[in-house]
Amino acid sequence: MSCPINLLSNMSPLLASALQLALISLPLSAHLAQAQSDALTEVQWRTGNARVDNLIQQLTPQEKISLVHGSVDPGNQYQAGYVSPVSRLGIPAIRLTDGEAGINAVNNATAIPLQLNVAATWSKSAAYNAGLVTGKEAKILGMAVALAPRVNILRDPVLGNFWQSYSEDPYLNAQLGVQATLAIQDQGTMANPKQIGPSSTGASAGDINSIVDMQTLQEVYWSAPGALLEAGAATLMCSYAEINGVPACQYKPLFDTVRNTYNSTAIVISDWTAAHSTAPSIIAGLDLEMPTGVYFGDALYQSIYVAKNLSETYLDRSLGHILGKYDAFGLLNKTTLVTEQIYSSVEEADAAIAYGIAVKSGVLLKNDDQALPLSADASIAVIGPNGLQYSHGTNFAERAYGFPDRQVSPIDALRNRTGRDDIPTAVGVDQEGVLIPAAALLSLNGTQGLSRNDSVGGVSLDSTVDFDGAAELPANATYQWQGSLKAPTAGLYTISLQRKIPSLAGKTNADYGEIFAIGALSVNGSAIAAGYRLFGDGGARPWSNSIATRDGWDNIKGTVHLSAGNHSISASIVGLLGEPVSVRLCWVTPEQREANIQAAIAVAKSVETPIVFAFANSPAQIAMTLDDGMDELVTRVAAANPKTVVVLNNAEPVMMPWLDAVPAVLEMFYAGQEGGWATVDLLLGNHNPQGRLPITYPVAVNQTVTRDPAYPGRVATADGNATFSEGVNVGYRWYEATSTPVLFPFGFGLSFSSFKYSNLRISASHQQSHRWHGSPSKPSHNSGRNASHEVSASAGDADVVFTVSLTITNTGQVDGVEVPQVYIGAPVGAAQKYPGVQFAPIALVGFDNVGIAAGRSAYVEVGVLGKQLSFYDVATGKFVLARGEREVWVRRNAGEPGLGGKIVV
Repeated sequence: MSCPINLLSNMSPLLASALQLALISLPLSAHLAQAQSDALTEVQWRTGNARVDNLIQQLTPQEKISLVHGSVDPGNQYQAGYVSPVSRLGIPAIRLTDGEAGINAVNNATAIPLQLNVAATWSKSAAYNAGLVTGKEAKILGMAVALAPRVNILRDPVLGNFWQSYSEDPYLNAQLGVQATLAIQDQGTMANPKQIGPSSTGASAGDINSIVDMQTLQEVYWSAPGALLEAGAATLMCSYAEINGVPACQYKPLFDTVRNTYNSTAIVISDWTAAHSTAPSIIAGLDLEMPTGVYFGDALYQSIYVAKNLSETYLDRSLGHILGKYDAFGLLNKTTLVTEQIYSSVEEADAAIAYGIAVKSGVLLKNDDQALPLSADASIAVIGPNGLQYSHGTNFAERAYGFPDRQVSPIDALRNRTGRDDIPTAVGVDQEGVLIPAAALLSLNGTQGLSRNDSVGGVSLDSTVDFDGAAELPANATYQWQGSLKAPTAGLYTISLQRKIPSLAGKTNADYGEIFAIGALSVNGSAIAAGYRLFGDGGARPWSNSIATRDGWDNIKGTVHLSAGNHSISASIVGLLGEPVSVRLCWVTPEQREANIQAAIAVAKSVETPIVFAFANSPAQIAMTLDDGMDELVTRVAAANPKTVVVLNNAEPVMMPWLDAVPAVLEMFYAGQEGGWATVDLLLGNHNPQGRLPITYPVAVNQTVTRDPAYPGRVATADGNATFSEGVNVGYRWYEATSTPVLFPFGFGLSFSSFKYSNLRISASHQQSHRWHGSPSKPSHNSGRNASHEVSASAGDADVVFTVSLTITNTGQVDGVEVPQVYIGAPVGAAQKYPGVQFAPIALVGFDNVGIAAGRSAYVEVGVLGKQLSFYDVATGKFVLARGEREVWVRRNAGEPGLGGKIVV
């Protein structure tokens, strides 16, 4: 039972409109008025650290300004950001790097699995180990700040870029994020939890105005960042989004929460170009503008020192936060020796960590008739492009590319593990195709070929786009082709603009920072693909799609349905690193596509068990759908051989129209540089699957939290607003509240073993005077020596209100890992006792990660903290422990009944 939480959709249209207007306009006007009245008020800036306070007093105005915004790095690692030094006072330059899944810089770094994979382990040690790699390699590469972990709530499966964060649940995000933060900082690198927003999609990008009530902000969107701040996070990133009409990086309630609720002195950093003002931002509490000084550069200097309409103490307060962290991390007056290269010993150790996370993150979604594991001598085939080639994952990625010599494809890993070279293969859905012939191209003048222009004034007619070797195009120019593409028949076409990746070899782009996309491809005036070159990799990696070409070229591609006839086409390539340009324009026609699928079907029929690998980028080409029409490949192969096993690489959940036709599905997400080995070891049973879904898999797009037509406006609308009318009911909570069926629930995952839960006991903490209701019997046995645990809170923690204990027995034939999940319901009678307060009908409040030997049992205790039983009281601005009787469940996932009891708080 829970209180109604649909803040706007349950209201009359007039009242809802009035509330929206109030949420948007009143806070903004109030903040502007407050900023104007506070501008000359002197604030406390002294830190109590004599060294830091003395440094601030010695800085000149120009030096002070230089420390509160980013600038151009004179180095060549091309990481995300740079803050200039003040060398005369021993204040060093600071480099900031993307770090959600390894360090994104020019030099090689370990490509650990995505944070989504880490979340799928439901393992605090996996989160810590991921952070350890990030912190360690950042330190080696000379980075002071790792822009990680990201603890955004994954909200929208259409545009959410789910690869970027952990999960849809604030508690799971907090538990994993704290471990990552501790690990990063244990290595001497500052962690940067991001982004405290919220975002309407869960992704980082966008300036959409998020209309969110304060209880939801505090309990859902600010909860995980707050936990990381309590754990000592050195920095924090504010987001692009507006919050109730005010840019996040100048939203005073957010900064009051950071400084007062969580008592943090963290450096608050803007997301890149997310600052929107000078005085309002620094008055609210923003410390560091990135990546440049649009507002905290000359404009700030003018306000403080020329116009004198802003107190210098705001600047000094920010400097106190910044230099205080420099000092805490031993950066002041210290020369750091930076190798800018990962040692081989570190590479090996961190690769082992990456493998461990990858293999633990695989989620077995289906396994009928024990289709898996496969025997090493089984009659199998590998079908699908991401089975035959290494797939690094999404094209735009703020993460490490990885060590190329460690990027092993599943087929190569399978051949290695089995010692067999006779495994048949088929690409199924080709990613690159063949050169588009001259007969299919028409120039702007109607002649055969495409019209080419370049940035240095050259004009040409090219019969085909095929330039390599002696025919490569001159360096230091951008090239564009225009004209028409003649489709001989109607159907799906894959159009692919491919370029050879230039060697970095110490080169730099003179216009580095101005180039974002290394190329683009559009058909009929609509972009079907963009080729990305990240800030951080120097343009020296094939990042433009999940899978490079078979000869290692970058692959800017898209799949589009074309009618027979002519279609306008435009393609462009940006010159990089002062090297000549090698480029070609290719396609896969419907006829070739059909031939490829037929070849895959023939291979599938020739073996007992075909394994189809399929993927979707993040976000997918079509919402919640496998890319390039791969659903057709899976469907037709499964029809030809009903023993087909499916392996998925994706981030957002995908629909599975073929699910009933296959016996087994293994979800691997984007498993990083060791993912090929991890995938194969799960398929062969060398490791028992233990992953659990960190996100709900909905049945369809129109049944998701954000895209259900019954709840319009939950993502960006024409007026630029997104209304979070689901309130605290994010993710699985909403599906429970609305009785909406799902494909796979939050927390779901199968094993090659089976587990039995028994002997549930729910007991109040010794410090609490609460009654418990549940099984009063003690567990009949405790095989602790045959079990390993990673509880999220132990019974001895000071803030534990009650403890859930139970026995879990491995009733299977192989050792395995079980993830018991503790959920709690709303207080009985909450609507009357706490009018206007939101309570979710079900909320995760604890979990364990328990390794249990076959045939043995483990006694499990999970403590539930007071914070998880509390609500944010908007009237008092404090968290209040909710009193009353509440249901408690221990479940294998959010959708199963599990064992249940009650607690009276």
